[in-house]
Amino acid sequence: MPFVDGPQGALLSSDPADQPYVSVVATARNDNHGGNLLRRMQAFVSGWITQAKRHNLASELILVEWNPPAGKPPLAEALTWPADTSPCTVRIIEVPAEVHRRYAYADALPLYQMIAKNVGIRRARGEFVLVTNIDIIFSDELMRFLAERRLRKRRIYRIDRTDIASDIPVEAPMETQLDYCRRNIIRLCTRDGIFKLTPEGLRARETPDIVPEDSKIWFGYGWYEVECYVTEPFRWMRDQAELILRVPRGNMVLALDVEPGPGVGPIPQPLIAIDEDGRTVAEWSIPGRTVVQLHVPRGSNGGLRTIRLISPTGGLPVVHDTRIMNFRLFRVAFVKPDKPARLPSVWKILVNERPTLARLALSGGGFKLWKAIRLLRLRGTDVFDAGEEFQIGSGWSHLERLETETFRWVSHDVELLFRFKDRTRSLALLVGPGPSIGYQPFDLVIRLKNGDVVHRSRVDRMAYIEFELALNDDELTSVFLNAEGYQEGRGISVPGDSRTMIFRVFACGRGTTKAPPLPVPVVPEEEKTWTSRIASTRPAEIEWPERLRAQEKQIAQMGKPRALHLFACGDFQLMAREHWDDLRGYAELDQFSMHLDSLLSYAAHHRGIEEEVLEPPLRVFHIEHSVGSGWTPEGYKQLSETIAKKGIQSITFPDLAEMVSQMRQVHAPLIFNLDDWGLAGFEFAETVPGRAANHAVHQEI
Repeated sequence: MPFVDGPQGALLSSDPADQPYVSVVATARNDNHGGNLLRRMQAFVSGWITQAKRHNLASELILVEWNPPAGKPPLAEALTWPADTSPCTVRIIEVPAEVHRRYAYADALPLYQMIAKNVGIRRARGEFVLVTNIDIIFSDELMRFLAERRLRKRRIYRIDRTDIASDIPVEAPMETQLDYCRRNIIRLCTRDGIFKLTPEGLRARETPDIVPEDSKIWFGYGWYEVECYVTEPFRWMRDQAELILRVPRGNMVLALDVEPGPGVGPIPQPLIAIDEDGRTVAEWSIPGRTVVQLHVPRGSNGGLRTIRLISPTGGLPVVHDTRIMNFRLFRVAFVKPDKPARLPSVWKILVNERPTLARLALSGGGFKLWKAIRLLRLRGTDVFDAGEEFQIGSGWSHLERLETETFRWVSHDVELLFRFKDRTRSLALLVGPGPSIGYQPFDLVIRLKNGDVVHRSRVDRMAYIEFELALNDDELTSVFLNAEGYQEGRGISVPGDSRTMIFRVFACGRGTTKAPPLPVPVVPEEEKTWTSRIASTRPAEIEWPERLRAQEKQIAQMGKPRALHLFACGDFQLMAREHWDDLRGYAELDQFSMHLDSLLSYAAHHRGIEEEVLEPPLRVFHIEHSVGSGWTPEGYKQLSETIAKKGIQSITFPDLAEMVSQMRQVHAPLIFNLDDWGLAGFEFAETVPGRAANHAVHQEI
């Protein structure tokens, strides 16, 4: 792609030996947009040139000066430029007012940002092209990464944007500016949302949030911003979500109030907790809105621990949102563990559990009444023994109460996980048949994970069952319960209830068989091991499979798509130049530029260009501008009102979600532009700051 016209031809040679490694493209005009524009832009251009020189990064800085305002000096004169910018070449391309006036909103919208950026992208010479904005400072680590030429083709590079206060000392040395950036952070724009930071650099809690105000719990990556269900706040989590905890003393447990979302499909679904060393410390099956409790041992670092919550089966999309929403949490808090309450009296059990005990006696289990009463006394607010750790796997329904009876319905082949710490070696259950088998007698068969049968008992109206197992106090044991030996086809449907209700469990807990006591009991002052339990469950607030039934076909077509990093896209999108050419740049829509950078990210993804998010200490620092002049959390409403008042069209988030859904369904990008994208047929004046004359430079495409 040769360049022509006069003295600049040599400077802009297409010889591969002279090709910049990175072209940096931004756009602006000298109109003080956002306040102190020239000051912010001076920090940007000086910072890039200085750091390119420091790291010997062969680059070019392209500023597209769109629709320069009359009576104001051009950017080449308004900004200060060093006499020698090498190894960075600076090019200022002017798009004059007569070109700007071709667009419908020329009077209301003085700068068409994405079309202007396309002008620079189309004329860039670098092997890679970074599109950014004029109020960005690049960390030294990021510039070193670029100078090491570690970029790869078929990648679109993204990065979290770190917003800083506006009073950056522009005239100070680069290291002083970078130190200011590190010490004056306002917020962080991440894949999950936009978050203010604590002095320690953690994401600050919101108001309201799902943790107590005085808690020492922080949310890391993987959590979206707080939303409200009616009046109750909650947070969605992605496939993985990080919790950072300062564990209090006193054997507190971490309680999580969690509910499955649309990303996991039909319930129940697993939720796994992993510690900072990658070890699985808990696994729950979440059948509805469920409270789980996890004892977290205090770490050596003053009690500071990091936990990752993982949704191994999640990842399903919805049509109306670009996010992946696997589970939502309503509350995360340290609480006192449930103490074994004073056991209810035998008389109270006899009075409150008369229907259950009567069915047991009529079924020939009268000689087991006292064992059943003991088991019912051990039961907590759920059907499980309150003094030990129980978790439920697939097949369990939520807790129900009918008059004085408490129970859970279960279906086929249900999993039960438990751990006893008092050297009990037998498991006891109180069960009865359900409507899905016509309330017939059945055989309750207990199997291990490997399929070995460890127990079989006949159940009539009600049965107390107890069997021994090879149990270790420190191990979580898994067994599977299944009903067999009944006549098929005699089930009874329950109006308005589509569940499979084979049998129900009224109580489950420690049996009466114990191992010999340890010679020297050791009771630590504080629990040193991870333990977990399900404290309670109830039906989900939203039945997502039912709500999304009309979208089933579209969701199936999407598979499990990737949710991309969309926040602050326009401040850092980096690809090989041929990928920009292949996608034809940003959509050149005659409207405000909202969400056009997000569309570009998804178009690249569906073109097979993988998103890679650069991690700290690689950073871009964004100098804060005035509220309402550009996108900020505080100014979004004002910006939207200004756009609407001027009558300028723009893509809304629902519009974006719909277009992303289309790309996900057809697994192909949406390409908006023709071959002449980037105003390829125009000749624009191009200035190299510090040179005596401007020259029209035409790029032959």
